[in-house]
Amino acid sequence: MLMAGESPERLHFTLPDPWPGDSQAGLALIADQRMLFEGPISRPGAVFRNLRAVGSEAARRRALALIEDWLDHHSEWDDVEWTPEKIGDRIAGWVGFYEFYAPAATPEFVARLVESLHRQWKHLLRTLQPTLTAIAGLRAIKGLIYGGLNFDEGDKALGLGVDLLKRQIAAEILPDGGHISRCPSVHMHMLRHLTDLRETFRMAGIEAPDNLRAAISAMLPALKFFRHGDGGLALFHGSVEELPLMVDAVFTLAEGKCRTLRRLTDTGYERVMAGRSLLMADAGMPPAHFFDQRAHAGLLSFEFGQGRERLIVNCGAVDGATPQWHMACAATAAHSTMVIGDSNACEVLELGGIRAEGKVTVQRYEEDNCHCVEMQHDAYGETHGIVYHRLLRLSANGDELNGREELTGTVERRFDLRWHLHPTVRASLAQSGQTALVRSASGSGWRLRVEGAVLSLEPGVYCGSGAPRRSLQLKATGATQNGETVILWSFSREKM
Repeated sequence: MLMAGESPERLHFTLPDPWPGDSQAGLALIADQRMLFEGPISRPGAVFRNLRAVGSEAARRRALALIEDWLDHHSEWDDVEWTPEKIGDRIAGWVGFYEFYAPAATPEFVARLVESLHRQWKHLLRTLQPTLTAIAGLRAIKGLIYGGLNFDEGDKALGLGVDLLKRQIAAEILPDGGHISRCPSVHMHMLRHLTDLRETFRMAGIEAPDNLRAAISAMLPALKFFRHGDGGLALFHGSVEELPLMVDAVFTLAEGKCRTLRRLTDTGYERVMAGRSLLMADAGMPPAHFFDQRAHAGLLSFEFGQGRERLIVNCGAVDGATPQWHMACAATAAHSTMVIGDSNACEVLELGGIRAEGKVTVQRYEEDNCHCVEMQHDAYGETHGIVYHRLLRLSANGDELNGREELTGTVERRFDLRWHLHPTVRASLAQSGQTALVRSASGSGWRLRVEGAVLSLEPGVYCGSGAPRRSLQLKATGATQNGETVILWSFSREKM
C-alpha cells in the first residue's frame, strides 16, 4: 500500500523552521561522525536547528548524512520509527529545514527524500487516530498538514488536520490559558507548535481556526507566569528550565503582548512577586489520566528565587529518563514540600502516569503587609490518615518567606519537610543545627530557621537542564502527634 501511486519530484511548499539553535552543539555534532538515526534524529528539529546555527557546508552535509542514514535503516515500516508522532515530527523537520540542507543535495538524494516523505505521509493519513494528546498530537497534526500542502491529494489531509487541531485545542487548553498537563515545558512546546501552524496557514492562504488564534493569545500570559528571573521555566510536573533563548523566541514569534498573571486558577498555580523575589507554588492535583505521562507527586511544592537567581527549587526531570530516574524525579521527596512516612503523596507509575486521590484547596490574601498563599491537600488521608495544610507568607519587600506547616491526624507518622537548593547555592548548618546559612552564587546570604523539627543538610540532585547535577537539600524531620502538629520556618535575607 505504501508503494502504490507516484511520488512527486520535489516539495511544493516549504516553511522554514524559525526557532533558534545552539551552534556549539552543532559543531559537536559535526565532529562526532556516529550516525544518530536511533537517537536525536528521531527528533530532527533540535538537531537541524543546531546544525543550521553553524551554517557551514559541513553542517549541511552532516544534515544530509543523518537523513540518508535514516533512509538506509528505516525505509520500510517498523513499529518504532513509523508511529504517527515520529512520522509527523520527521515530516515537519525535513520540510522545515529543506532550504537549509537542499543546496548541498544531489537530485538523486532529493528524489529519494521526497519519495520517503510521500510514503510516510500516506501512512500517517491512513493510520492517524484522534487519540494522541499534547505534543505528540500536534506533531502528528503538523506532519499531516505539511504533507497535505506538498502532495497533490492533500485536501483530505488538510481537512482532517484542521479538525483534529480544533478538537485538541478545545480539549487541552484550559480557560486560564494553561495546558491540561500542568507541565510548563509541555505548555511552551505546545505554544511553539501552535505558532508554527498559524504561520503555515498564513503562508498557505488558508484561514486558521478561530480557536487556534484564541489559544495562542491565552497561552502567552500563562507561559510568562512560569518564567523565573533567569528567563527559564519553573520545574513542576516533569518540566525542565528550557533555554531562555527559546522562550524568548516563543514570545517574539507568537506576536503577542501580555501581562504577568498572579494566578492560574484552572491550571492550579500561584505566583507572588514582591521586591526582587518570586514565589511560585503548585496549588492543584496532578493532571487527569491521558495527560499525566510526565506528572509528578509534588503536591503543594514551591520554588523561590530573587533577581536572576534560583534559590529553592524542585528537582526537575531527566530527558529520556529510565524508569528509575523517572520514579526518583517524580517522587514527592524530589520537591520542596512535605513527605509523610517516606511515601509519595500520589502513586507514581514506573512507565509514566500517576494515580492520585483527594483534593487540593487554595486561597490567597494579604495580611500584615505580607502576600499569603494558603493551601491544603488530603492525598495522604487514605494511606496515612494525615491532612497537610501549608501557609506561605512573603513579605512586601521580598526579603522574608515564612512557612507554617500543619499536619492533622490521629496516628504518629514520620515527616520530612524539604527545601531543595539550586546547584549554585551553598549551605551550612549553624547554631548547633538549629538554623542553616544559605549563600547564592552572587554572594547574597539567607538564613533558614525551623521550629518543631530537626534540621539537617543532605546531598541532593538537580535536573533542571534535563541532566542530573549534584546539589544540596535542607530537611526538617519529626513525627506527628495526635491532633495537630505544627512546624514553623522562615527563610530570610541576611542584611549585609
